[in-house]
Amino acid sequence: MGCFLMRLFIALDISNRSRELITRKVNILKKHLNQGLKWVKKENWHITMKFLGDCTTQKKGEIIESLEKLDLKEEQKYIQLNEIDAFPNLNEANVLYLDVKRGNNYLKNLNQVLEVEMLKLGFEKNRYEFTPHLTLARNKDNAEVDLNSNFLKRNFINIYSKVDKITLYESKLDKDGPEYFELFTKKLK
Repeated sequence: MGCFLMRLFIALDISNRSRELITRKVNILKKHLNQGLKWVKKENWHITMKFLGDCTTQKKGEIIESLEKLDLKEEQKYIQLNEIDAFPNLNEANVLYLDVKRGNNYLKNLNQVLEVEMLKLGFEKNRYEFTPHLTLARNKDNAEVDLNSNFLKRNFINIYSKVDKITLYESKLDKDGPEYFELFTKKLK
């Protein structure tokens, strides 16, 4: 008998209003940037707090149980997304993203809480330093990304978004890109 696995991650969502404001700026970017980029659909925009990888149904239940018990405080009602950056860097942009400025420390602290809780469930601690961000596009073809300096100004995108819930998602990969399915959501206090 085979074991059914699902790709899971924990994320914070941004508000619909913020999605619309970001969309306007992304449409400008799309007109000026290389066609080799694969843009993330606006309905999939989120801030990944902890990628969990392939999990069994039983492990999913344990994760939900753990999230239910967590006393998560909403110390930061809003985050500010206001700068475009890339992983590993702007010269070799594999992932183009919006950097979180206001609320950065809050999200890093929240990530540490989640890391500790998921460690108790047998998940490995992330090897990389957590960088709160919202992924805009992926560079699948190693295309040259020439960001004109206007796009790099802090005020090109300057959007605040309410952050009031944390969600466990399942990611299903498809030829048109990933689809995300909400499995559990918890309001932050």
